[in-house]
Amino acid sequence: MMKHKGCSASTVGFYLMVVGGLNWGLTGLGHFASANLNLVNVIFGGMPSVEYGIYLLVGLATIMSLVGCKCATCKASCGEAATCSHAEGCSCGDCARCTAKK
Repeated sequence: MMKHKGCSASTVGFYLMVVGGLNWGLTGLGHFASANLNLVNVIFGGMPSVEYGIYLLVGLATIMSLVGCKCATCKASCGEAATCSHAEGCSCGDCARCTAKK
C-alpha cells in the first residue's frame, strides 16, 4: 500500500478515504449481486448513530483531502511534488508543485 506522508489527521483521513472508497465499491457490487456488501452497515448496522458517524468522518476526510491540510507538518512533507498531500490545484507557494508554477 502507498505510504502517506503528513500529519496524523491527514494520515487518518487518507485511510478513511481508502476504507470509504472500498465500501462504496462493495456497496455497488452488492447491488448487482443482490447482497448487502456495505461493510459499514453490516458491522455497525445495529448502531445507526455509529454507522452515520463513520459516513460523516469519511466525508470530512474527503473534504480535508480536497482542500489540503495547511499544518506545518504537511507543508514540510510537501518538499517533493510526487509526495505532495495538497490537492492538485494547490497554490500554497511552499511545495515543489507550487514553486514549479512560478
